[in-house]
Amino acid sequence: MLKHVQDMALFALLVENGSFTKTAAELGMTKSRISQRISALEEYLNLRLLNRTTRKISLTADGERYLAYCHEIVDASVRGDQTVQALHSKTGGKLKIIAPPGFMASILPAVHHQFLQTHSDIELELLTADSFYGSVGSEFDVAYRIGKPSDDTCIGRFLGTFNRFIVCTPEYKSQHDIQHPDALKTCELIIHRTWKSITLFQRDESYELTMPLRHTSDNLTYILQQTLQGTGVAILPEYIVKPYLQSGQLAALLPQWEVQKIDLWMIYQSKTHNPAVLRDYINFVTQYDVIHNAM
Repeated sequence: MLKHVQDMALFALLVENGSFTKTAAELGMTKSRISQRISALEEYLNLRLLNRTTRKISLTADGERYLAYCHEIVDASVRGDQTVQALHSKTGGKLKIIAPPGFMASILPAVHHQFLQTHSDIELELLTADSFYGSVGSEFDVAYRIGKPSDDTCIGRFLGTFNRFIVCTPEYKSQHDIQHPDALKTCELIIHRTWKSITLFQRDESYELTMPLRHTSDNLTYILQQTLQGTGVAILPEYIVKPYLQSGQLAALLPQWEVQKIDLWMIYQSKTHNPAVLRDYINFVTQYDVIHNAM
């Protein structure tokens, strides 16, 4: 069937050119090969489409009627190509984005404010999830993730690293003498469920803090709120706790120890053939420098 449609397009081009020689040169084929294809089409239809002489070709009555249908096939193909290419190059459209709630609340508002100022024809739909589930490409256009993605079917764009701090309320800090990471084991730790252990560094010394499982969540916003209520101690990214440290609602523990940083990744489906709306978004986010502007 596909070869038959191709032969219809070849027949229409041959009639338009009026010459086997010209058509062969245009397509990079031999004249004999084109003649064989037209003969095969005539045999398939059981009709003679062309009158052939040594100097020119002309349409038979059947060929003239059939040519109209060949033009329809060619025109439909051209319109389809033009439509798809226009959609691919169109800057407007809708993007569906999923991100952790803490990151979405603290970082993305500024990013998207600037993006929407310069892309008025683009719509954004935001969904929150600390633990990323779903398929980028079918369910979401872009996913933000803390930590390197393990799915090789998607593109992971590394955006940078964020600092983390060990925090609690000033009242909780005053009730506990925390001079060394070992002392954290005596505290009520509120932990993200995927962080099984975290390494702390001080000069040439390192300490592996294994997380208890008594109070865990996959939502950093929940962990923040529990910490603000004085429930215990949490390890949270700078982009979440920075305003609370500045206001004095939270205090940093063990400031002389550096907490293992976390990586921020942007995930999307492909390196090539992305629609213009997605290409514009990816380029904007990478040029915006999310990490630097969050600090």
